[in-house]
Amino acid sequence: MNQRTIVTPLECQSGSAAAHFDCPDGEFTVNVSANVELAGDATAWLPPAIFLSMKTCTPLYVSGPLDEQIWRNAKDAQHVINSWWPHSMQTVDVDSASTATPTPGHDRGVGCFFSGGLDSFYSAVKNSPAITHLIFVHGFDIFLNSHSKRHYDKTIFEIRHAAATMGKQLIEVRTDLRTKFHRLGRWDVGYGLAHVALLLSEHLHTVYIPASAHCGDAPPRATHHELDYLWSSGAVQIIHDGLEADRVQKAETVKSSPAAMESIRVCFWNRADRLNCGECEKCVRTAINLRIAGALPLCTALPPINPIRALTRIPADDPSTVYFLKENLGALQNSDRDDPELESALESALHRSALQKATARSWYIFTVVKVLGLTLREKAYQAIIARRGDTD
Repeated sequence: MNQRTIVTPLECQSGSAAAHFDCPDGEFTVNVSANVELAGDATAWLPPAIFLSMKTCTPLYVSGPLDEQIWRNAKDAQHVINSWWPHSMQTVDVDSASTATPTPGHDRGVGCFFSGGLDSFYSAVKNSPAITHLIFVHGFDIFLNSHSKRHYDKTIFEIRHAAATMGKQLIEVRTDLRTKFHRLGRWDVGYGLAHVALLLSEHLHTVYIPASAHCGDAPPRATHHELDYLWSSGAVQIIHDGLEADRVQKAETVKSSPAAMESIRVCFWNRADRLNCGECEKCVRTAINLRIAGALPLCTALPPINPIRALTRIPADDPSTVYFLKENLGALQNSDRDDPELESALESALHRSALQKATARSWYIFTVVKVLGLTLREKAYQAIIARRGDTD
């Protein structure tokens, strides 16, 4: 068994990048492709490699030149990660074949990761004068499997529409990084975003990672304001953006954007038949954000949602849901909006009787079963299409 983690970048054609990982859990190759040229050096592979090495508690060797700045910052990044998870993520030695100072070309732009959600629309709209490119990654929140194809097709249509409406160039990336790392129990989107940002060093000098939390409420995870900037290289500055705004404030900002109102995508379920289901906690949460901001009637991307009724069907027994219920209630009470019906519904969701909790849980189970049935139907549909050799 190998007692260290070795990462070897592979030679690829233009628009592709790949690296071979050899670690105590086995060997595998990660492949990335894009509609632009990708950097071929070892630098972009350092963030995921560090997480893998820390998790397996093995020294890391990168077989290729590393950017000198990110190599120096690797120790600080490890200390942040270890402070969050001291028992499962141990600091390790990092060595490479050599270090190098980049010599990036001129006329590079500014990118923003863009899933089509509220956080990414906020960063894209707020920083619009500076941003030249939006970055969509297929393989992170939408899987590469066949039964996700129709949802991906719907999503990428809306993403392209939004980019065109906002006057931004769209970089489309496809990667199996999540698939390979998830099998090992090592996946986190934070190092994945940093990895993709560094792959785009030929085109971008700055990349925004939209924040999903507000101010000091950011939980320990691999995309975080204390960590993201440490993955910056001599060629690419990485910025964790949007901590200053809660979700209602973000809705206030994006409601003036036609692209956001037409194409926002927030749904948990990734259903093949629609962009947003209108039933999951995140769809309902976003509808409430928009209602408080006075923007719900403007948003054609969401199906018709009655937040008052929908709240009774959302379980409020996990910390994340409770956090966002309290955030929406506080935002409503601190706003100029007079909406006693919504205020009462939010209060009730936070203080339910045993019967009300059971009712919400039953509705949630019903929704899960329904989505599972739709997923199985989609798998069967895609299997039939594959057997026929029809890719339409």
